[in-house]
Amino acid sequence: MPVVFRVLLGKTGNSLRITLPRPIVEGFNWEDGDEIVLYVSEGEVTIKKGRGKKQLEHEKEKASD
Repeated sequence: MPVVFRVLLGKTGNSLRITLPRPIVEGFNWEDGDEIVLYVSEGEVTIKKGRGKKQLEHEKEKASD
């Protein structure tokens, strides 16, 4: 049975944001700065972790060389 979390949209400037509940963040070992990829299809959004913070920092360093 899936676990359901309900969150509200919040306004940030001209954009809207959601806050991910702590159990989701901890369950997927996400941390500040991680890349999250949103897949949108037929009225549904799937969220998956993209590249981690360390990988993104490494790519930035490599690009600046």
